[in-house]
Amino acid sequence: MRKLLAIIIGLFLAITSVTAIADYTVDKGPIRVNSPQDIVLTLSEDPTMKPEVACLVLTMGQFLRSSSPKVNVTLFLKNDGVKLADFETVSSVSDLCMTQQDEVTLEDNLELFLAGNPNNMVNCPICWYERFGDQKWYYGFYPDSDDPLEIQQAIQEAIRLLLLSADKVIDF
Repeated sequence: MRKLLAIIIGLFLAITSVTAIADYTVDKGPIRVNSPQDIVLTLSEDPTMKPEVACLVLTMGQFLRSSSPKVNVTLFLKNDGVKLADFETVSSVSDLCMTQQDEVTLEDNLELFLAGNPNNMVNCPICWYERFGDQKWYYGFYPDSDDPLEIQQAIQEAIRLLLLSADKVIDF
């Protein structure tokens, strides 16, 4: 009886292990997006201390967005990454960003990423307030209101929709 049980288990393992082998040698061409994709890139690094990380997230965002018209890429700034929304901070970075086309400043790379749509970047208001106080940020989504409560509610709603609707979140 034990021999029969050992043979059955061995046969079962042999069959199931053969079907689990993947063939990575077949080239099926470039990856295509068939359904719309919402991708969130998060940045928590200080762009003045680690400009290469800030450049990378912006360049990757542009690359992903250009890969398909069905891809929506939004940048969420948190911790020290909120400094990317401050004009003085961004314009003070002298390091250049390597892009597919050319070397550009961090400021130019950010403006290329935003491409006239500030809603492509959402700022954590708690992180911003800890670093800049009540100062309004320059880059990114900012509600068109003078009422602090309306501003807070609009930003909270934007963050909620951003993170709950994301198909992918890539953290930097």
